[in-house]
Formats: sequence, structure tokens, C-alpha cells
Amino acid sequence: MTANSYVFFGSEPQFVLIVAGIHESEQGGIEVAHWIRTKLAARKKPTRFGAVVIPDVFPERGLLARTDEWKRGDTGNTWREIPRSDGPDFHPARHFPPPGEPLSALKKGLLIGRDGTALREGKLTLPQLPEIRYVIQFVEQFRPIRIVSVHGTHPVTRDELTARKAQTGMSNDDIKKWDGVSAIKGVNFPGIFVDPRYQLGKDCPKFDLEICKFDPLLDPAFPVQSAGKDGKGTDRRFDSARTPEGKADDALALKAAQAIAKLDPTLVRGNHVAEAVPVVHYAKASTTPEAFSLGDWGPVEVPSSKGLGARPGAPVFTVEVDDNQESWAFLDGVQMMSEKGEALLQTPSPELRVAKNPGQKILPAKFKKTRSAQLQAYAQGIIDTILEVP
Repeated sequence: MTANSYVFFGSEPQFVLIVAGIHESEQGGIEVAHWIRTKLAARKKPTRFGAVVIPDVFPERGLLARTDEWKRGDTGNTWREIPRSDGPDFHPARHFPPPGEPLSALKKGLLIGRDGTALREGKLTLPQLPEIRYVIQFVEQFRPIRIVSVHGTHPVTRDELTARKAQTGMSNDDIKKWDGVSAIKGVNFPGIFVDPRYQLGKDCPKFDLEICKFDPLLDPAFPVQSAGKDGKGTDRRFDSARTPEGKADDALALKAAQAIAKLDPTLVRGNHVAEAVPVVHYAKASTTPEAFSLGDWGPVEVPSSKGLGARPGAPVFTVEVDDNQESWAFLDGVQMMSEKGEALLQTPSPELRVAKNPGQKILPAKFKKTRSAQLQAYAQGIIDTILEVP
């Protein structure tokens, strides 16, 4: 099954690429992408920048994940990674080329490191997933100025806070008193985060590239380990990117978070938009596989010396939707409910059209209007900022 893609032209020639479904456990993120493309299709006036929308990168797995969610209400992490018959699971979010390299650098379709040698997990090489190759081909063809990757989150637990005590500075008593919802700096909560444009220097680590993207000594996502250059944390700033272009990307991420917060502040509580120092970067996870993400690869320029696939760097905005569940406003990509939560008229068959039968209005049995409004808030915030702000 081939992933569907939707192209919308803007009033200016540049494009933004929007993808979802890299993790099929995050069906709420897939619905956000569907809301983006349906809202764009309904507009009378185009957005400033065009958009290429791929709502579901792994559509065959998506059918199975949605069946599972319909039965159980939540798939957990069942559909997050992809099983491999001869070894450990594939990690689809880490199937991109090294920063600064085009798709053609992956000889024989194998993932490689920055030294050009094949990456391995144990003794096994890592063949690139064809669905991720499809996404990369869109990047190289359309050369987007921005990339949006829509995901989802699971609720943070006290056990996770305990594991991150060194990063948050929380005591056992603080963790015990935590209300289970309020966002804590140093832990990733729902919001919009950015991998800003950066330069790949010789001193950049082999895989953990955050230190080359932004300055952890200034970044509020690292509140304990990095108190700030003054030792007290008073000089921390949300726009800690190391390049001028990266600082502009940081500012746009904050605008997107603020736009969503106006609709529902709980949806982006991980951005801390109401505080003096907001957050727009991830706090690094300790379990990240040693390979490259879209956020590592996308923001770095691929120079013309690399031939086909050369392109400017594009910031990657990662939307971490609050929870993973969908609202069932769409059934396998078919829109069933309007933006207002009303059942839509389904397109009748040719036989019904000849008989002038208008068809039926079908209400999905598990539709959740409140959840639909939440997911639309993410979609509208992206449209109003990332597709509009110069």
C-alpha cells in the first residue's frame, strides 16, 4: 500500500513538508495531519507557503493500529517500532541519512554513519525502511523551507520523573506531591519543539548532535545540569540555537506554541509559554538509538557538491500531541465528521446518484467531539504560523 500525499500551493513558491505516522502508535498525530489537509482544501485563500502533507507514512500498519485502537481504546507502544524477523526492532524515526548527506549516500539501501560505513545493531546491518525513503524523496524533490513531523505522547509517570531526578532537581517529596499533569522542565511534555538549522562542525559528537544545534548551558530544557553561564540560570533563554537561522526557527516554534495555547493552553504545556523562559527544544532522552533522525538530517544543508539531493537546510518542527488517541472524526483517512462535530454526508454510489439519493450521514460509534477539537487546535496553530509566518 502506498502512502497518500496531498499537495497545496501557496501564494509564494516555497513549500512546507508535513508528515505523520512515523510511529503508528500515535494515531492522534495522524488525525492532526488529516485535519491540516482538509482545512487547507476548504480554504478560499491559499496560505503564504504551500504544503505537501503525508498523513500516514506506514498506511498498512496504520490499518492494523487503528483496528487495535478501536478494540482496546489505546494501542500503548504496540505499534511504535517495527518488528524485524532476524533481529531487534526497527526504529523508523532513526532511518535517515547522516546530516549533510543525500539519500544517494546510502549505498545498497543500508543506513550509514558519518564516516560512510554501514551502521549495525549487533552483527546486523540496518536496511533503510522504504517508507522513510519515500519521505526523504519528497524532501529532495520539493526542497521544503520547513518540515513538520506530527507525533504523540504518553502521560508522564512518577517513575519517569524519578529516573530524571538528576535533570529536574526534584526531590522524592516533590515527585510524590506532583499532580500528574503539570509540565516540568527537563522532561518532555506535549508541545511543539524544533530542531533548528545548524552547522555540522568537526567537534560535533558522532550521534548526539543537540550540543551542535543549541547551547545546553543556556537552554531551559536542561535546568539542573546547565544552570547557565552565570552559574545561577538567570541568563537562560528559549532561543539558544547556535546559528542566526536557528534562532529564527526557535522563535517560530514559540509562535506556533503560543497560537495553540490561545485555543487550549493544556495542549502545549511542555512549552511553558506563560513563563518568563519558555521551552522549544527537547530534553535529550537517554534511550535514543545510535542512528539519525529527521531532526538531525533535515536542518543541515546538503551542498551542491553532493549532486542530486542537494538542498538548503530546513528546520524540523516536531508536534508532540497530548496523548496518542484519535477522535474518530476520520475512518482510515475518510472524513466522517465536520470541524463542528457534525456527521458529514457520505458520497453515494453512482447508482444512488442516478436515483438522486443524497446518501447517508454516518456517525462513527466512538467519535469524541472534545478530542476532535483538541486535534484541530494543533492543526490550526500549524497552519496559522508555520505556513504563514515569513
